[in-house]
Amino acid sequence: MKEKTAQHNAIKQLTQEYQERIKKNPLLNIDTFIIPSPYIRDVHIQLDYGHSYVWVEEGEILGYILVYSDQDHMKFHIYKLVTHPFGRGRGIGNAFIQFLAQQIAPQALIYLYLWEKQPDTLEFFRSKGFSLEESIVYRNRIYYLMTASPAVIIETSEAQQGVRDIRQEDIAKTRHDAKKTVRLLSSMVNSITNENSGRIIEDINRETTTLLNILNIYRDASNPVHEVNIKDLIFDRIIPYIEASSVPCKISFSMDVSSPNVLGYFVNYGRALINLAANALEAIHESKRHGEISISLKETDDYIVLFFFDNGSGIPEELLEEGEGGIPKFVGKTTKDRMAGEGLGTVQIFSTFDPRNIEVRSDLKKGTEWVIRMDKVPKGIDRWYTQLERRFNEFQDLIELHDITGSVSRNEVISYIWQMRKMELFLFDLILQFSNDHNIRDIYRMILSYCMDYIPEKELHMKILGLKCRKPRLRSWLYTMTVKIKQQKDMLKERVDIRNFQGPLFRSYGQAMDNVIIFTMDPENGRFFATDRKLAEHLDFVSYLGKDRDHLLRGELVGDVNNYSQPITLGVWTVTSDEDLMRKLRLIRRGAQALLYKGLHTKKKLSFYQTTYVRHDKDIHSDMVTTCGEMAAFSDDYLKRFITASNDELDGFLTGVE
Repeated sequence: MKEKTAQHNAIKQLTQEYQERIKKNPLLNIDTFIIPSPYIRDVHIQLDYGHSYVWVEEGEILGYILVYSDQDHMKFHIYKLVTHPFGRGRGIGNAFIQFLAQQIAPQALIYLYLWEKQPDTLEFFRSKGFSLEESIVYRNRIYYLMTASPAVIIETSEAQQGVRDIRQEDIAKTRHDAKKTVRLLSSMVNSITNENSGRIIEDINRETTTLLNILNIYRDASNPVHEVNIKDLIFDRIIPYIEASSVPCKISFSMDVSSPNVLGYFVNYGRALINLAANALEAIHESKRHGEISISLKETDDYIVLFFFDNGSGIPEELLEEGEGGIPKFVGKTTKDRMAGEGLGTVQIFSTFDPRNIEVRSDLKKGTEWVIRMDKVPKGIDRWYTQLERRFNEFQDLIELHDITGSVSRNEVISYIWQMRKMELFLFDLILQFSNDHNIRDIYRMILSYCMDYIPEKELHMKILGLKCRKPRLRSWLYTMTVKIKQQKDMLKERVDIRNFQGPLFRSYGQAMDNVIIFTMDPENGRFFATDRKLAEHLDFVSYLGKDRDHLLRGELVGDVNNYSQPITLGVWTVTSDEDLMRKLRLIRRGAQALLYKGLHTKKKLSFYQTTYVRHDKDIHSDMVTTCGEMAAFSDDYLKRFITASNDELDGFLTGVE
């Protein structure tokens, strides 16, 4: 209850003043998705300030929901739901939806439109009680209408609160059971002798299986995206459904795959295949033929392919033609009188499997065959691969090279920088997917060389094509994103004076909430290069900054740079004498001043690396912590307080992490 009260205290009604602040805050304007006009369904709705909200903490706006409504306040369109990059994970979006549902009439309707390539977001709203309705085409892209009543949203929220409580119990139970099994295994291992080894090994095998089952049960309960055994799904749900039908029908099934496991949402796949079977049975019934349904599974390098054939009435040729967005015209239409489709059922099928993975062949005399591709499940990719695909779709289809010129506003340029940085962080995650077969630092150095014009695009393309990976599409994504990011960076350098945007260029790395970002910086002019710690060493950037390393600083940041308590770290490579030590401390002081110039708060904590090579009996005290503001203002005499004796035993050896 205290948590709900705190959330409601943070939610404020939208005002024109708040709206102006939102417009001026580039971190609330980096959404890359194109969305339909708010008037797409009802031209008479208007922006509803009374039911649009902002989330305010300590005077800072961390999110907002923009809602349009009709004159009677019975139809509410969620037009935008945006969370600040540093407000993610706090449940802001969920709280907005619940709060809106509580403030309007129970019989009202809440609706929104979502792009077909946002499966994570579709699932988010489904989990809040929204149902998938019709599809539309807007700017050559397909969007799905989702609707919910306030009562359903509130009921779903209350039910999920219970689920969350149960899940905490599940975690505790799983932890308890797993620990108990591990203790038992440890005891068994310690008791092995020559006489009892056979029996003990059998017991260990049995208990190991028990432990795996415990963990798998919890994984499947807590993780909506996982491996789906498509063969079991067909045998457990689809074939029994067909056999229970009153339509006489012969069923045949064949499988030529090494493994029937695919990656997806088990519930959605089940619903989609039931819709497929239901459509087939109705088509057979309309044709008055003795029914035949043939289901088969085959595989290619990347996919499991499902072939689903029925000898029903078929779909007219003109409705098989692609409409706007490449979707067949029969999808989303209730046209049973024309024997062509099943309305929302076909929408659900296409939304589950993605139109790019579906081919429909039909003949009025022979019947209809659906060919559906599903991703295989390579070891170690599953859910992460799905998230990568969603993020790639976001950037590939919707990021465009905006016309950045000197005449655009500063906020527009900052939004562009933050969008570009989102793409770069995605690129880091892509590179990590090649770690099983390659040295990922070599891959990053290759990409950096291309971005700095040391190798041409053709050479980059050939090198990426030569990389090994479990999913060939990762190579295409890596190449596409690298080229796009370089185009964006080149445009910035050509069309604006990036010296005026050093702050946003640096702080935008704070979006990497789960990454440790290292950087190498020239404290005199503020220029820097940064990346994920796993991809490079500080020295990799030295040559691109055009100075000897002893005139540069190495640093590290984690997450939100506005979090004062999370220190930013600075350090140097060498200390050779008393004079050199003081020069390095002044260099760090200049670095703190550069960080303040980039917009970091004076209260931001500052810590120090151990010096990489210590060739002196004194060093910078790596256990001391100060703030950027204090360090920037310290006198030379005060800097001496950061000097400590070095460890003689390690004198001249590597003592830092580099």
